[in-house]
Amino acid sequence: MRIGLLTDCRGIFSGYEDEMLAGAELPLLRRGARLTDGKPSGGVSEARAGGRDLELIRGCTEESEHTILVEEARRLVEVEGVDAVVGAIGESDSLVFRELARKYPEVIFIPAWSEAQGLTLRHPAANVYRFDTDEAQDLAGLGSYAYRELGWRRAAVVADATPVGWHEEAAFVAEFCALGGDVTARFTAPIDLGDPKVAHALRDADGVAALTFGGLFVPPEFLPALARVLGSPETRMVVGTYVLEDSNTIVPIAGPPAGVVGASSIPPANATPAMRAHRREFSRAFPGLPPSDAETPIVLAFNDAMEGLLRGVEASDGDLSDGRQRLREELARVRFDLPSSPVRLDRNRQAVRNTYLKRVGRGGGQRAFQLVRVVPEAEQTFGGLLSDAPSPGPGSQPCRKATPPPWVR
Repeated sequence: MRIGLLTDCRGIFSGYEDEMLAGAELPLLRRGARLTDGKPSGGVSEARAGGRDLELIRGCTEESEHTILVEEARRLVEVEGVDAVVGAIGESDSLVFRELARKYPEVIFIPAWSEAQGLTLRHPAANVYRFDTDEAQDLAGLGSYAYRELGWRRAAVVADATPVGWHEEAAFVAEFCALGGDVTARFTAPIDLGDPKVAHALRDADGVAALTFGGLFVPPEFLPALARVLGSPETRMVVGTYVLEDSNTIVPIAGPPAGVVGASSIPPANATPAMRAHRREFSRAFPGLPPSDAETPIVLAFNDAMEGLLRGVEASDGDLSDGRQRLREELARVRFDLPSSPVRLDRNRQAVRNTYLKRVGRGGGQRAFQLVRVVPEAEQTFGGLLSDAPSPGPGSQPCRKATPPPWVR
């Protein structure tokens, strides 16, 4: 069986290529494969699953360069004859990836770190299987935490002008307002915290949801400055996934003050036996990479995508006949435990997984987290609140009282 693996070897995310490769290779190493030269970039040998020899065929992409993605995916399918394609990072890239999958309906396409909601929620392709959460799913539980635990009734939202900001804003607004909350102000970052009108609107709310892609589009000290404007940030601020998990955001952001709670699909490092075991395996397999890389969004996304594919291969006994029909059927119904959560796929072949609320602490000068709550089986429609709303964009999610998502009830 030949598996195409798309990683960014050029462009702004190329510095993370070893992490992408390591994440994808680790599930193969668990099954007895060997690193060819001891490094992720050297590839693997002796890989097997479901009674078949496996060969990884690499493709080189660049986030947001869609022509390159199309060329490399076509090469893998049409020239290399791969049975499955894993990879393609980025929101817009994932939508191109989906349309490529439609062109090759008998080939398996499994995105990695491609968190656009529309990839699977709207017009899904029958041969695309995503084992990762989308960016809105990552925020599950945060709106109800602000409403019920912090006692907010009026919230302000600061989200940057990226798909991450739009998806996270939609998720927070949908859940918070479903319970009866009101969003009194929405700002697109960066914002001038020294503007009296802006500061008044932020202070006038019970609290602020800060939803940015690390420090890429806001000043690095934005969160400490926001905390000074608000006062009591542990009760007046909540934050999004890429504030907590900023290691793959190109420009890290100064962390929120200790005590602030945020949402993520990644549990605290030592919170689960599965995550502790994953970190040990990663460290043994890739001693040249920092052990903490094991818990980054990129490593976990590629690990989860490849593990999902291999589970399907094993469940189908490596059967690739009839246009890989049995493999496609088994992929749609696999259930298993990933390092960060148990996973199953919904009818659109989108992951249903636990997500986590984490409180920021401090440990040894590094950012550390405490587990606040496990949000069970977060699914991407939010009980219909997101699937019935417009595609995420600036201020797109209506604020209205409704039946909240299942994990809130």
